[in-house]
Amino acid sequence: MEKSLDKMFLLTYTAEGQDGFRHACHAWLRTEEELKAFVQEEKENGSKPEVDLAIEILEYRPILL
Repeated sequence: MEKSLDKMFLLTYTAEGQDGFRHACHAWLRTEEELKAFVQEEKENGSKPEVDLAIEILEYRPILL
C-alpha cells in the first residue's frame, strides 16, 4: 500500500444539519490555510461549526490488520 497521506490536518467538529440537530463531522485537509478556509466556509453556509479538535498529522503509514 502506497503512502496516500503525508502531513495532513484532521479536523473534528460538530455542525448543525438541515434537520436542526448537531452532527459529529470530520474533514481531512492538506494545509492549515485550507483548514481555516473550510471552517470559515462552514460558518458562511450557516452550519454553525464548533471545532472539537484540529491536529496536524506529520507522517502517515498504513497498519495491516
